[in-house]
Amino acid sequence: MHAPSRPHLRLPSALVGLALCAGLAAGAQEPATAASVGELGPGIAARAQDAVLTFAEFDELALRRHTMSETGRAALKHLVRARLLERLAEESRLVISEEDLERRWEEVSGDVDASGDAEDLEAYLRSHHVAPETFREFLRLGMVQEILARRALGIPEGQPINAEKQEMWLDQIVEQRGTDFPLPPWDGPRAVVGRCGDVEVRLDDFLPHLRAQIPLDDVRADCYQLLLQKRLAARMPDLSEAALQRAVDQELERRRAEFTADPSHAGVSFDQVMNAKGMNADVLHRDPAIVIAALSHLWLERTHGEEGMREAYRRERAWFDGRFGESVEVAVIFLRAAVLANQLNPRTYDEAEQELARLAEGIATREDFAELARTRSEDAASRAEGGSLGRLTRHASGAPEELLGLAFANPGAGLVGPVRLPQGVVLAWIGERFPAPGWEVMREHVSNELRRRFLEETLPEESVVTWLEVQ
Repeated sequence: MHAPSRPHLRLPSALVGLALCAGLAAGAQEPATAASVGELGPGIAARAQDAVLTFAEFDELALRRHTMSETGRAALKHLVRARLLERLAEESRLVISEEDLERRWEEVSGDVDASGDAEDLEAYLRSHHVAPETFREFLRLGMVQEILARRALGIPEGQPINAEKQEMWLDQIVEQRGTDFPLPPWDGPRAVVGRCGDVEVRLDDFLPHLRAQIPLDDVRADCYQLLLQKRLAARMPDLSEAALQRAVDQELERRRAEFTADPSHAGVSFDQVMNAKGMNADVLHRDPAIVIAALSHLWLERTHGEEGMREAYRRERAWFDGRFGESVEVAVIFLRAAVLANQLNPRTYDEAEQELARLAEGIATREDFAELARTRSEDAASRAEGGSLGRLTRHASGAPEELLGLAFANPGAGLVGPVRLPQGVVLAWIGERFPAPGWEVMREHVSNELRRRFLEETLPEESVVTWLEVQ
């Protein structure tokens, strides 16, 4: 449940302190803009068809799902440090004048103009869902950090002080005053969730900040799952709470079994990993991802059953077999190429073919192939695995048709190529062919696909609109 973080402004080093970074994130998802109120309604975080999600509902999930995540822990530390800077400014009787703040704003605006990333600073902030007033506040805190660090370290005004020195100074203050981060569950909105010395951050202050720190893709995924859960419940009005809880228990057992069967998880249990993320049994039973999976299994049992799934497979056998049936093990050494060399493609097709042909002369075994793939292949996804793409089916998603045709025409052939693909040239190692799995395995693929279609029919992801899209 983790996506890429929001991009931040490329600011002068003196302004890239942790508090300023936190400020950018803190303003990134302000819900109270006129546009969001006008299009979604007051207090509404997202809509999809007839389903509505409130900010209170979103924050409840964020509290359960994200507070103990890496993002959540960092968000709380960010906020504590920001509040500490405010206290330090009060203790030092340091006031940043509006004139000084405006000059710094203009400096940052000039950097944005020079970068060409946006028309101006406000346009840049809008494009990243950053409220200008919030950015301005944390710009002020960045100036507080810079001035106090300069004073403490004896660096004369006008002499550069880089972000690392500012952070080292703030780290020392944090260590001197001491920090405490009580673990959840927290008792009510006024519960203290973090403190540094006598500076306290309470839950009702932290939740909007946490909401703002969650990566954008995770925000959208959380909204979609909560709305989908509502739509699914509406499609099963006769479902009792007891039946739902049994289905959730069964889904958790399925996940425990899958986790235990993975050799990489030896020595650690599913529940240990979940507890480390702050997701105990109660949290898991209410998590929408778990509930959605449980409801989709219930729907499948009600509408299809065992014979219904077999019939679905018989009806679409070519489709299922093409994606989950017989397969061939394939590895590649890939070089980018084009008809004409350019900045994105450093060589022509002819040059790539010649280079791979030279490499082929030194390959006698699969081990030779893997060693060269790790150093020469330009396919980042497979390079670390010695070029292995795993077992490819006849219609494997994302695999070029030319490569699939080559694999199924030459099972067990070993070294094959070079062969031209749309984006370059490959030298391939074609391994053995594996027959289609039996019904016990194919049944899982059929189940997964039928449930996927059901969920998409119930609520297409593209129908969800969050406050982020309407700002």
